[in-house]
Amino acid sequence: MTNFNIYKASAGSGKTYTLVKEYLLRCLSSNDLICHQSLLAITFTNKAAAEMKTRIISTLFDFTKGIDFIEDNVNKNLFNEIKEILDYNEPFLVQKSKKVLSGIIHYYGLFSVSTIDKFIHRIIRKFTYELDLSTTFEVEMDNEKIITEAVSSVIDEIGTNKELTQTLLQYSLYKIKEDKSWDIEDDLKKISEQLFKDYNSEFINNVPDINLIKKIKIQLLNFINDFESSFKLSAANINKLILQIPSEVFPYKDLPNYMNKVSTPPYLDVIMSNRLADSIKNKKWYKSGAENDYKNKLDTISQELYEKLSNLIELIDKDHPTYLLSKQSYSSLFAVSVLSNISTKIKDIKNNNNLVHISEFNQIINSFLEKNPTPFIYEKIGNRYNSYFIDEFQDTSVIQWSNLSPLIEEALSSGGSCLIVGDAKQSIYRWRGGEVKQFLSLSEFNQKHHLNQFKSKIHSLNINYRSDKEIVSFNNNFFKFLSQYLDSPYDRLYSNLNHKCNSTNLGKVSVSGLNVKGENVLVNTMNLIYNKIIDVVNNGYSYSDICILTRSNKEISSIATFLTKMQIPIISSESLLLKNSNTVQFIINNLQVILDPKNYLSKANILEYLISNNLIQSKTESAHSLLYKHSKIDNYQFKSFLNLSSINWDYKRYRRLNLYELTEEIIRTFSLDMSSNMYMNFFLDFIYEFATKKSNSIHEFLRFWDEKKHSASITIPSGINAIELMTIHKSKGLQFPIVIFPFANWKEDLGKDKNWFNIGSVFESKFPFKDIITLLPIKKELERWPQPFPTIYAEHKNQTKLDSINLLYVAMTRPKNELHIITNSDPKKGSIYKYFEKYLAHGDNLRFVSDISDSIEETSKTLICDQNTQISDSNFISCSWRSRMRIRKKRGYSKGLKTKLAINWGELIHQIMAGINLKSDVNKMLNTYNVLEHYGEDAFERIKSSIEKIILDSRISDLFSNEFNHFIERDIVDPKGSIYRPDRVVVQSDTKVAIIDYKTGKEKPEDVKQIKKYESVLLNMGYKHISKFLIYLSKDKIQEVR
Repeated sequence: MTNFNIYKASAGSGKTYTLVKEYLLRCLSSNDLICHQSLLAITFTNKAAAEMKTRIISTLFDFTKGIDFIEDNVNKNLFNEIKEILDYNEPFLVQKSKKVLSGIIHYYGLFSVSTIDKFIHRIIRKFTYELDLSTTFEVEMDNEKIITEAVSSVIDEIGTNKELTQTLLQYSLYKIKEDKSWDIEDDLKKISEQLFKDYNSEFINNVPDINLIKKIKIQLLNFINDFESSFKLSAANINKLILQIPSEVFPYKDLPNYMNKVSTPPYLDVIMSNRLADSIKNKKWYKSGAENDYKNKLDTISQELYEKLSNLIELIDKDHPTYLLSKQSYSSLFAVSVLSNISTKIKDIKNNNNLVHISEFNQIINSFLEKNPTPFIYEKIGNRYNSYFIDEFQDTSVIQWSNLSPLIEEALSSGGSCLIVGDAKQSIYRWRGGEVKQFLSLSEFNQKHHLNQFKSKIHSLNINYRSDKEIVSFNNNFFKFLSQYLDSPYDRLYSNLNHKCNSTNLGKVSVSGLNVKGENVLVNTMNLIYNKIIDVVNNGYSYSDICILTRSNKEISSIATFLTKMQIPIISSESLLLKNSNTVQFIINNLQVILDPKNYLSKANILEYLISNNLIQSKTESAHSLLYKHSKIDNYQFKSFLNLSSINWDYKRYRRLNLYELTEEIIRTFSLDMSSNMYMNFFLDFIYEFATKKSNSIHEFLRFWDEKKHSASITIPSGINAIELMTIHKSKGLQFPIVIFPFANWKEDLGKDKNWFNIGSVFESKFPFKDIITLLPIKKELERWPQPFPTIYAEHKNQTKLDSINLLYVAMTRPKNELHIITNSDPKKGSIYKYFEKYLAHGDNLRFVSDISDSIEETSKTLICDQNTQISDSNFISCSWRSRMRIRKKRGYSKGLKTKLAINWGELIHQIMAGINLKSDVNKMLNTYNVLEHYGEDAFERIKSSIEKIILDSRISDLFSNEFNHFIERDIVDPKGSIYRPDRVVVQSDTKVAIIDYKTGKEKPEDVKQIKKYESVLLNMGYKHISKFLIYLSKDKIQEVR
């Protein structure tokens, strides 16, 4: 019996059955009752590991009953198969199963079924001393948080670190020159993500330091400038020759059009059309109908023009590919040069917080394995595994296999075993380091890792136990057809595809093709989805039998919104995230504005929500105008604006409430739509838990929310009769009776992939540097770069096609009974729609009918289903205790109505004054606050009179002219970091300034102290002559402070 077995397991072919069978064979054939301690099963996800454990234990439990009492047919077949292989009689196998099950349960800690990351984590925990790690280190999984902190720390060094400052300044200036945003923070964050990809470590560890990169950039820039100078001169000489000749004379105007296109740098697209190149080669300079004068002139300069154009073509052929590479490399090296600084900051953050990032696990243990013998590792971890079971091998990265192979080599050398299961057709995690070639060419990788000394046996599992006949037949033919679109070695994955079907049921496949564009795509797709659901449910299936698969979470959100409106119950990890509730986001935006009045984006989001829900509207202003005008105002004005719509928004009152009360108060203030109760209830629980266990600080909560919003979700009880929505990636390994697969028309673009390259060999004849490590984007332009980049691009393009076809394969092999595909002809170019279109046109000899139609199926069918298990929740009830209870703080009487009106009147004038820059702004601000409409003509005239009395006063009237610079409610920070905000500062000259501060209440000594403090700060800023005015708005009184 071979101890090294490799199973190529196609979708639905019983991969888990095989793994469980082989695992149980090892256990049941051993005399050791805790033999499971020497077995290690490795899966790709935590969920798969949990399912594997459950499957092993439940199968053993069934075995303990005896064949006549096993209800599960799969386990019944497995019982008989194991009995036959081990040559046991039934009573013996039952008793043996009981002993093995008892051993696993009593020594559950030795039951090793886990992800590779958890296994490596276990090893690292045992070797903290040897690895120089703290014994109490914490595992960090959040890249974004560490990157943001590290990049901020690097940027903070601008001005203190000379080399870094110079590099970042040059980068900003370069981006401006290239007509891009000068802001480099996002660029640094993006490149920092490379530090968390273990497969990049070889390159990152060899990135040159900032000084060497500086020298490399000088060389690159010299080459770029030399090429551009030569090209510019050559182009100018050609233009000079043909300057006096009209463009209409030249065939198709090709030459003058080309010269116009390439007249100025950067010279990115200078490749001539074949037609123009032929015209130059044949010296065909003019059309047959051109005037003789122009013909004669061109004939005269023909040889000179030919030579100059030939020189230009020679320059392009010789140096333009290198020029393109140099331009991209020069740009990329700016961010790369700072990578070591960012890496140092990240290390500091991890050391200071006692963190090890999960992405480091494989690299740490890989370095350790190179220096230490395998037996030493076994001795340390306390287990000696002699049998390995590796699932989803096609998604295993090269470095992960490098870490496992020494352990497997040790086991095989000692008579142990290794079982590898995978399917290259289901490799959809290349972006996470999965290497499909590793599985396709396992013998080559085994040779590299010294495993080729052990003879392996390859098994192919080709019987589909999952899907019905039509689904298996369609997939066989469809993917065999698609193999022609793949180059070697990937084409052989599908070229001989011939899954056999175990089911006797016919099943169903439909392909619905749309020919619509723009917004119609979404509307028509949703209608088709709804029609399919109606048909399926009316045919006797439950909602819970249906799964809708899409490529992206964005599409899931759209479908979830649509089906919710149609009152169809759904379950989706993405749609159940709290952050996907508009109401939750609205509350978050309110909290952000309460915390930071200048968060204008959140104000705009609040207004957008209110407008879309008809909670505010205007007869005279458009929604766009409302958003534009009222999102960039302070909280005084924002409050007044909302008050006009009878929304009692009061940020001062909110600031006095604790976090949970504040959230409920926002809900009451806006009478929020409780159709999202489920989200709201879970969100309130989320806030309550934070407030009671951590803090009542809005700032702390918003920071916590940013960390948790991608995972905080509604918990749905099991057994709900609802349609499941999920991405194709998350569906891997699962099956469903019905699969609806909409939006099957994504583009096969290369995305934003970047790879590390050593470009030193390309420049070895030009630069004195052997190694130039940099990060470059994978894009179509690589076809025009020097070798090896065209070859690299072709390979990457082939891999991208494989990724796309593999995604299709995973999606289309999930269903058991029915598969419904919805595709669309837009976008036509580069879309996977072409696969369905060409296949259906090609496949007229098929036994089923699948057509692409231009119209939506209209139906008048009614939905027949059991609605009792729909997700629902009770009405949300919220009432402030403050409205039911008053607490007297001290004896005395309440302020009179007159005082309250005076304060409110003063506040209104204060808000209007805050918007007045010049005397001419009075009427505009009165209209902005709709004073006439909401307060009447008398109040309008009184307010206008009060304001004009103030701003026309001879002492301050000049301070409202356009002669000076005005700063309204601007923060002033003193050397100690204290912040001051005068209502109005008017700079009259370099040494002279005036301060105006508005007051709404009575005169108080503190008012004078406050404005004198403003004066002190401005004196420190160098202003020598400062005038100060206190304006008491409720009395129309101006007091000059001396």
